[in-house]
Amino acid sequence: MAKHDKKDQIKNLLDLESDNGPVLTITVPLDPKEDNTRRDNTQINSLVDTAKKAFQKQYKPELWNAYDFQIKNYLKTLQPKSTIAKGIIMYVTNDSIEVAQLNYAPQTAFSFSDRLQILPIVRQYQFVPDFDMLFLQRDDFKVFHVNDLNVIDDDTDTPDPFNSDKTETETQDDPRKNGAKWDTHEYYELVDKYVQKHVSNKDHNPLVVVANAEDEGRFNRATHNPYVVEDKHVEMDAAVKNAGENVQEVAQTIHDNFVSDGEKSMKNVYDKADGAKKTTDDYDQILKAAIDDRIANLIIQQDAYVESKDNGEDVEVNSEGSRPANELNSLALTVLGLDGDVTVLPASDMPTDKKVSAILRW
Repeated sequence: MAKHDKKDQIKNLLDLESDNGPVLTITVPLDPKEDNTRRDNTQINSLVDTAKKAFQKQYKPELWNAYDFQIKNYLKTLQPKSTIAKGIIMYVTNDSIEVAQLNYAPQTAFSFSDRLQILPIVRQYQFVPDFDMLFLQRDDFKVFHVNDLNVIDDDTDTPDPFNSDKTETETQDDPRKNGAKWDTHEYYELVDKYVQKHVSNKDHNPLVVVANAEDEGRFNRATHNPYVVEDKHVEMDAAVKNAGENVQEVAQTIHDNFVSDGEKSMKNVYDKADGAKKTTDDYDQILKAAIDDRIANLIIQQDAYVESKDNGEDVEVNSEGSRPANELNSLALTVLGLDGDVTVLPASDMPTDKKVSAILRW
């Protein structure tokens, strides 16, 4: 999924504010084990029970029925699956429910408000592209896709290139049979052409090579695939007998590299804009610039909080009580509504020592 598609997904969530009733937001960390469904269900049900009590104190108790129906229907669909997600976020209204997997472990928490709690989902989508992984060995290869944090084995979708007439290359003996005609360079060219045609040219996702150093070097000399991302390669132990072993761990490593590089790159982007005098970290100036549609990218430190001063809206944020709404959430909604970007960064990667800064359009 391209970055602009994810931005569109975030903007589409804003439509939830027009639904009936407040928006209930639930965030839950996931158990990292593959057989986590039962434990995750228990955790979600416990949090939902707490949210119900808080909701019915603030609103008409019967309004909860529609929320309860949406949540229970979603929980019925939860199944064990291969994913590197560390949490989920649920947006529930009287009319609908939207659920997304998170690439970080959120706090176990809930909130309900007339305004959408947008910052958790911004943090999820900002630096994480979908990507493909080529597990490569001299006599075997496998392709996996990572889509919305789910790891998908490509074997069910693509034929064996060594037995296919669709590879657009000269006929070659299957190298797994160790025939006399086996030429390693031709083998890597064959793999490259196959993956480019059947995977990269269809999905247009970054392709990360997972191989031992020697095999990766041979492949890099043979490849003409423009989607190969060389700085994200993962070295595989030469003793590994089956391509695709430890796929979850490898996918997590690649994912974390994409996120880390994206977070660190923002300082360079900010410094370049600062040189052109198109930045500010003065909060009052940022507020005015948002209203004037001058913010190209609003940058917020993770967990930063500015108490809302506009309407005194109380927002339940966890099972221990409530606090006034986060003004930064409303600010982010304004910027997104005007087609600007919002970025959420750890403190160590903020471009200035302030908790909020902005790159301006002009």
